Amino acid sequence: MSKGGAGIDKGPPLTYGLSMARFLETYENVSCRSLFLSCFPDEGFAAEYYGEGGEALRALTAAAERDGRIVSMAQLLRREAVYEDGSMPVWYIAGVCTEPSYRHRGLMDEVMGLILERLRREGENWCFLLPVDLGIYRHLGFVHDFELRDEDSLELLYADEGLYVCSACELSSGSFRAPRAIRRLE
Repeated sequence: MSKGGAGIDKGPPLTYGLSMARFLETYENVSCRSLFLSCFPDEGFAAEYYGEGGEALRALTAAAERDGRIVSMAQLLRREAVYEDGSMPVWYIAGVCTEPSYRHRGLMDEVMGLILERLRREGENWCFLLPVDLGIYRHLGFVHDFELRDEDSLELLYADEGLYVCSACELSSGSFRAPRAIRRLE
């Protein structure tokens, strides 16, 4: 089993019917740019995020494929949850998207299932995302909501204006505490 760019054991791909969810090799991340743009049509941001040295190129990316191409994906970015009494590393799930013509077919559940399974196996405490709609990921365990209103955290999460409520999935029992801020893990 190979290790992802972020140090997580990627394991074998999960297969469901005609699609296949797997962690991409780091060099494959650039191929996700057009899918990203189909869901987040901001060419300027995509150019920075996928450009030379961009964070998307270093992310651990889980993806589902159909007909030999990536149609659904999510990216894991390492962050630091900051508390009054210290901090801890945590995974932020970003760039969650499915090609519009493939939505409502369970592909994102495959991708998120792959991510959550791996994070649990690796002993992670919790992970989080910043969804447009909090209800979308409830069935996957993202039930711990917390607000981040400081500019630095929201900028680091690439938050659209008006988005500040994150949703966390507890990966080990009793491990989630709402952070006061999120920082880049140095």
